[in-house]
Amino acid sequence: MVFTDWFNITRDSWTSIWDRFVNFLPNLIGAVIILILGWIVGMIVAMIIDRLFRIIGLQTLFEKAKVEDVLKKANAEKDSTAMLSSVAKWIIYLVAFIAAANTLKLPDVANFLDTILAYVPQVVAAGAILLIGLVLANFLSNVVKGSVLAANLGSADMIAAIVRYSIVIFAFMAALAQLGIAGSLINILFIGLVAFLAIAGGLAFGLGGKDVASEWLENLKKQLK
Repeated sequence: MVFTDWFNITRDSWTSIWDRFVNFLPNLIGAVIILILGWIVGMIVAMIIDRLFRIIGLQTLFEKAKVEDVLKKANAEKDSTAMLSSVAKWIIYLVAFIAAANTLKLPDVANFLDTILAYVPQVVAAGAILLIGLVLANFLSNVVKGSVLAANLGSADMIAAIVRYSIVIFAFMAALAQLGIAGSLINILFIGLVAFLAIAGGLAFGLGGKDVASEWLENLKKQLK
């Protein structure tokens, strides 16, 4: 009697496990297929985006904006175009993961991944702000340097560097604000930076920059004559 009860309990347990496995198997197969398709589509899209960006000359723009120099200093294994294509690839992977989690009836996992996916546009926007800031910083610093040299004024490299790094810092702060990271702190830092630049500039010209300012004004008068 005891043996029969033990046998029935064991049989029922294994039967229940088998039934659950059989019912779960289609969902598992579907999730695997979704992941495989997502991987294939992600790789194809990444290749297309990488090729397209290189054809339109985006990589050249990154090089002129000194973005590649920043990546090299950071020991990045990929260039800017490859990194952008990788971002697109991982977005597709993330969508595939969400679909697979829903197929496996894992709502908590799907919701978590969906939250990450919803944050991606902010990350992309922040990256775009940084990129535009780097391009603008390089362009304006070159314009300022050329203008100062054309006017025969001194300290062209220093002024160009101030312009470049000021724009880069502002772009970095704007990117952090876009990501929603310590918004109030970013505002305080922004105001502090502006005040610092104003005070530093005033002290430089007021205390040690009189001769330089006089030289600039004198050269400016000669250029206008």
